[in-house]
Amino acid sequence: MITGAEASLVFGVAKNALGVVGRGLEYNSTRDNLEAAVNDLSPMVDQIEDSMKEMNLSTKHVRKLKKLLEKNRDDLKNNQIKWYNWVLAPISQWKLSREHAALERFVSVQTQLQMFQLLVKILFTLSPQGQSHESAHNSDRTTFDNRFAERFPRFTVGLDGNSMQELKAILLGHDLKVQGELQVLNLYGIPGSGKTTMAEALCRDRQVQGNFNQNIIFETLGSKSKSDEAMVRKLREKVTACGQSPVLLVLDDVWPHPENIEMINNLTLPAGSRILVTSRAAMTTVKTRCVEVRPLSPGDAETLFLHSIQPSNIDFKDPENRKILIEILEGCKGLPLAIEFVGRKLHGNQPIEAFQKMQLEWSQGRSILDSHEDLLTRLQNSVDESMKECFMDLGLFPEDQKIPFTPLIDMWIELFELNEPAILSAVLTIQRLIAMNLADRVIVRRKIGRDLDNYYNNHFLMQHDLFRELAIHMSLKEPLENRRSLIIDIYGNPNDPPKWWPKQPQSVAAPSILSISTDQNITPNWCNIQAAATVVLVLNLKTSEYTLPEFIKDMKNLKLLIVTNYGVFKTDLRNLQLLASLLSLKTIRFEQISISSLCDLKKVHKLSLYLCDVKEAFENNSFDFSEAMPKLEDLSIEYCKDLVNLPTGLFNIVAMKKLTISSCHKFIRLPEEIGKLENLETLRITYCAAFEQIPDSITKLKNLSLLDISFCVSLKKLPDNIGKLQNLKRLYMTGCSTRELPDSVIDLNKLESVICDEYASLCWEVVIKNWFYMLKRDVNITKTDMDVNLDWLF
Repeated sequence: MITGAEASLVFGVAKNALGVVGRGLEYNSTRDNLEAAVNDLSPMVDQIEDSMKEMNLSTKHVRKLKKLLEKNRDDLKNNQIKWYNWVLAPISQWKLSREHAALERFVSVQTQLQMFQLLVKILFTLSPQGQSHESAHNSDRTTFDNRFAERFPRFTVGLDGNSMQELKAILLGHDLKVQGELQVLNLYGIPGSGKTTMAEALCRDRQVQGNFNQNIIFETLGSKSKSDEAMVRKLREKVTACGQSPVLLVLDDVWPHPENIEMINNLTLPAGSRILVTSRAAMTTVKTRCVEVRPLSPGDAETLFLHSIQPSNIDFKDPENRKILIEILEGCKGLPLAIEFVGRKLHGNQPIEAFQKMQLEWSQGRSILDSHEDLLTRLQNSVDESMKECFMDLGLFPEDQKIPFTPLIDMWIELFELNEPAILSAVLTIQRLIAMNLADRVIVRRKIGRDLDNYYNNHFLMQHDLFRELAIHMSLKEPLENRRSLIIDIYGNPNDPPKWWPKQPQSVAAPSILSISTDQNITPNWCNIQAAATVVLVLNLKTSEYTLPEFIKDMKNLKLLIVTNYGVFKTDLRNLQLLASLLSLKTIRFEQISISSLCDLKKVHKLSLYLCDVKEAFENNSFDFSEAMPKLEDLSIEYCKDLVNLPTGLFNIVAMKKLTISSCHKFIRLPEEIGKLENLETLRITYCAAFEQIPDSITKLKNLSLLDISFCVSLKKLPDNIGKLQNLKRLYMTGCSTRELPDSVIDLNKLESVICDEYASLCWEVVIKNWFYMLKRDVNITKTDMDVNLDWLF
């Protein structure tokens, strides 16, 4: 029998067991309630945090709440009960219940107190006392107000790299080199690369704001504006309102006008202040630290694009969909501006067919600029009207290829009818294009010290793909009959002409500039072009053989011909005899061309052969250069590796003023006939490893003013009678094997400048001492280091 005590014990155990079972049965409802609370609160908290950031309010309390929600989410994940461990349900229910209670307390008590504190702060700001206080603190100096916060993108990529950390360290004064002094930081890059976004991100950083006590002045100068007295006065008033506290002055979208640079240099700010300048070109001001903003990496570009198209249900992990994604991103060229433009067009659960349509359009020759007029307008506004035509001329050359300085200069001299001294104007135009980040400078071989005597044969430009497309679009805006330039890109299918090509068979009249890019699949007479008015013809080839089209013989006004092969092997150029009838043709440039023969070029003044095969043409004894090219003044032969000797008939051209032979490694010597070029003013034999002798007849060149024999490593000596060059002003001989100077150098009465290496400079210093004593005159001896790139030797 069970006693009363035992019955009472059994009843107690059963009661406790029923309680445990009851709490276990409550597990599901407790879990559901907590999970619903977490899911409902999370997006609301994210929105609150974004709004508080925009209003420049502290988000410390919100971050605590987000951490609590994250902890609850983890607990829900870690306290899942399976059928086989249901006995643990009471314990899990107790834990989840405790978490739910903690969340309720935080939201109901601490959050309400926090909101009450913010409400008091807002009411004080709106009150007359608060407004006057806030006005005294902020109205005369720009802090990060709501309007600025609204324009800052809520989602950004690429802002956590080394450049950003370096800039932040300098702004915070962590860089020991700039502590305590005024430092100008310059973010520069092509339009749409994210310069302003990066500057705004720095200004929104809490550490940066705290470092300057929110004394942040943000002014946008604008792409067409120049600083004036009113602007300078406005900036000074805002700086003065900050007292002696350090200031961060941000000048956005600054063009490198001299007035702007002068303004930046003359600004006076309190100790510890910084100036942050965003521009499309590097600003070479005093104490400027320049950082270039490069296009986005493929990973960052993809992240930004996927965010821009949200909401979207497309699975881009699928191989076919991902292929479409990658091709669209390649069309955006890594520019955040372009990526966001495209993303906005494709956002909102667009079907994959919309992405395929854009991919198909771009693969058929259309570009992002065809489908985004607003982007085209933004980029067009970045090109100054004064350099618009020169910028469009860069589109005459293929994308991803180097554009040489010299044909650009030759082109502008002919188009604008500039005289010879105007070459400096053309070079300045190139410098402006580079300065505005509309092109990048590339130097194939490092020059010594500076560009010598306007010699730019080894200087090239590179252009961002999107800007080449922009240049072409700008040239296509005018009707065909009114265009300044006609650009024809036709590859692969001769029956597939450009979209703008007339539908009916008819002749197309070419304007002043004609550029044709083609390959081996296109016959020379695939089209009928009337180019009688064309002044410049650019042929961009990707073929081992090319026959000049017949319409060239009717180009009566052609002055400049540029033929460049961008293929792997040199192009065998045929039908050259067509050029013989072009009596206006003055300048020819061949690059990567195999020239088996030349023809009569009666009016040609300048001939440039770059990376060409010339041996067969030069060794043709039946061809008389002096008769075929009697007016040739400037001959440049560079990187022609099969050149051994120059044809003797070349030295009967008395009109010759400039002769350049560079990087022709088999070229051995000049013939004695060099002395016949009585009008020669410039002679360059450079980077020719086998060149070993200068004939004595060079002393007959009475008009020679520049002699450059740099890096002719086999050249042992100068001519004994070099002193007879009475008009020689500049002598460049770095990298030669010359170890002594002939005594006659003291007779070089007009010599002004010598550039040489350290050993030769010692010899020259001895001569100069005697010279100065005897003749009371001086010569500038420039000693150069021998750390120049010597890849040309191999």
